Amino acid sequence: MTIHSLAINRNHELFLDEQLANLKCFKGADEKLLSPMLPQSFILAEKYIKSFPQHAFTVSNSIQVNEKYLLSPTCCYPVFNSLKNTSLNGDTLITHKNYCSRCEDYYQEGERQITFLMREYIFFSEHLENVQNWIERVKEEVTEMICSLGLEVEVEKATDPFFNANDFRQKFQENQNLKSEFIVNGLACGSVNLHLKAFSKSCSITSGEGNDLFSACFGLGYDRIHKQFLLKEDKAA
Repeated sequence: MTIHSLAINRNHELFLDEQLANLKCFKGADEKLLSPMLPQSFILAEKYIKSFPQHAFTVSNSIQVNEKYLLSPTCCYPVFNSLKNTSLNGDTLITHKNYCSRCEDYYQEGERQITFLMREYIFFSEHLENVQNWIERVKEEVTEMICSLGLEVEVEKATDPFFNANDFRQKFQENQNLKSEFIVNGLACGSVNLHLKAFSKSCSITSGEGNDLFSACFGLGYDRIHKQFLLKEDKAA
């Protein structure tokens, strides 16, 4: 068995934490510390396993047969799981850093890992305009942050690679401009995603008045951005 390592080191992990926390678009975020294991009965885990069985890592127990989990492929899923059947008062920003897991066809350190470190920021609001404005601020400020590291970055409209080209979900995602990626040297190191009301409604997360919430998330892959930073330093040496 091959042991796959992480590309990121602790010092650069803390450096990226600080860089993101200092951005105005992420100020005041509530930090969550949550398990990366999701009950398979959780609605988003259930949908992920059904939609992307090729990427899902599941955990079970041969004795306690009812213990069935999904190793979360994202940082936002555990946040939605922790908030299900609750209400939020006013616009809410949450951040969560964790190890994520996705089964891949091959391993390439800093590019394609089965376990990788990511931080996400998740924004909730009753008002779509507020969420869209947050997304635009994220695009602008994160781009400036990545450039400050000496890296060239482009923000490009995208769709999830899990969907095949004929999948209606990919076409909807593209037509509604729901996803943008931060591309460094041809590699997507981060993304921002507009969920509309899909995740909040699935998890019964509402406003204090019981209204449906819009949500969006931004995620930065720490291993990927670290790898690009090291490549830049190697070229400069």
